[in-house]
Formats: sequence, structure tokens, C-alpha cells
Amino acid sequence: MRNVICMVLTGLGAFLLIIAVLVRFYVAPRLIAAPTDVYQVTRLQAENATYFDAGHLKQVTGATVVATNTVRGDVTSSQDDIAVWESATVVQDAAQGTTIEIQNQRFAFDRRTGRLTHCCGASVEGDATVRQSGVGLFWPVHATKKAKPVYDPATRRPWPAVFDGSERVHGILTWRFVQHVPATKVPGQKLPDVPGELLGRGKNSPAAAVDRYYQADATFWVDPRTGAPVDQEQKVLSTLQPRTGPGRLVVGQMDLRMTPESQKTLQDKSSDGASKINLLKTAVPIGTAAVGVVLLVSGAFVGGVGGRRPPRNRQRREPLATAH
Repeated sequence: MRNVICMVLTGLGAFLLIIAVLVRFYVAPRLIAAPTDVYQVTRLQAENATYFDAGHLKQVTGATVVATNTVRGDVTSSQDDIAVWESATVVQDAAQGTTIEIQNQRFAFDRRTGRLTHCCGASVEGDATVRQSGVGLFWPVHATKKAKPVYDPATRRPWPAVFDGSERVHGILTWRFVQHVPATKVPGQKLPDVPGELLGRGKNSPAAAVDRYYQADATFWVDPRTGAPVDQEQKVLSTLQPRTGPGRLVVGQMDLRMTPESQKTLQDKSSDGASKINLLKTAVPIGTAAVGVVLLVSGAFVGGVGGRRPPRNRQRREPLATAH
């Protein structure tokens, strides 16, 4: 009976040790990935912003501007290793209700590395010929301080986001990354000629062909436990510049900062993700391995006790009496 118990305990202990290794090095890396059914709404707000009201052909200053970003996952188009998300950003004057701009992006990316890939109908402003690269809205799960090429849909190319130190944001110790997008001509836009007066060339100046230029300085605060950005700031400047001659028109100049409500949403989501990652990578493997070791030791103990046989009682024999 002792041998049976020993075998059962040893077998269970070895099995649990194998399970612990599999959870840590096989199951966890496969389960820790971007979701495909995501739904997320975040807002950035700018005070004292400047923008061009195309409907009334005038420049507005001192405005409060809100950029609302909605992200939805396309579950049917996603795959085991690839997630497909759709992003829509509406930029509005909060007081006037004027819609300043609408931005649309559909992107496919590796669910673990966050790297963008050209598949599954990925597009920028409906243009499926754009090849997106670098990292999009989803950053790599395994956070490192190494610079990351973060894709900018306005200029349609990635720009490096460089580690810039640590900072505590609402109790979470974050890594701060900064990205500089120099003044870059925005590709893929066909713009109408702009009256010279709006370009600062004086009254009755003839209309001029223009190109749009965009520049930005972005800061991302990333939770190193999950690699997820939990706060963001964007200082943007968008202008129309004539192809020849002087002048320019500011169509957008604003310092957008994530609202406290959106910060809280992202921080709660990141903390929940960190708990699940810790469960898969640490708590479950260590707990399972600890129980396995206890069972192995118990099996060895039972086997050792069972293997010792008590010494036989030898009866002392009296010597035969010698006849005299």
C-alpha cells in the first residue's frame, strides 16, 4: 500500500512541476496578447487652441478643443496572431460644437509585439495603399526602455519614441517616452487653392496652390508592467503653406492632454492587465511548482518509510545442558 501511495504522490508532483513550466513558458506567452474585441473611448483636451473654421472662413483663437478617439476591434477579421482595430478621432470645438477634423484609421498588428502589418484591409483615411509600420495604438506587452518606432497617421510614417525617464502618474510608476515629428508635408491630400489674404499675403491677393504640413511633439506615459500607455500629451501644429512664395495659414495649433477620466480608465485597465499577467507568469507557476515539490517530497518520505523493514526478533537460544 505504501508503494502505491508513493507512486501516486510522486506522479502528481512531477505532473504539477511540468504544468508549472508549461504555464510559465508556453501558456502565458500565448495568452498575454492584445484583445480582438476591444472597445475603448479616450479624450484629449486643449485650452487656448487655434484652428481654422473652414465653414466660416475664419481663424478661431482661445478655443477649448476636445479630441475624442474611439477604438473598436474587428473580431471577424482578426486572427490568432493578428488583431484588427478601427480608430476614429473627432476633433471638435467644445463650446461651439464645430467639428474641426475627423481622422480614421484601420490597422492590423501582431498581438504580442504590437508591430503593424499590411493586411486585413488596413488603411489610413480609407486609403488601403498606405503601408503602415512600426507600433500603433497597442504597444508591446514586454515593456523595455528601448526607443520604439511609433506610427504617425498624419505623416503616414513611424517616428522614434525615445525613453525620457520615469514619472509617477496617479500612483503608477511609469516610463516616459517622447516623440518628435518635424514639420512634414502631409501626403495623399488634394487641397483647393487658398485665397492669398488667408495666407497673409494681403487683400485681393490671388489664390495659391497649397500643401499641408504637420508637426508634433508627443509624450507617452507607459506602465512598464503591461507596456500600455496610461497617459498622453500631443503638441501639434498643422499649417497650409503655398507651394511658391511666402505666407501660411494655421489650421490647427493645440496642446492636447488626456482628460483625468480617460487617464483613470486606462490606468484601471492597465492595472487589471498587470494582475492577470502576474497571475499567469508568477502566481500560478510558483504555486503549482510549490505543490508539486511538496508532493514529491511526501512521496519520497512515504517511500523511504515503507522501504525500511523492522529487524526480526531473534529468540535467544539457551545452550543445551551438558550431561554429567
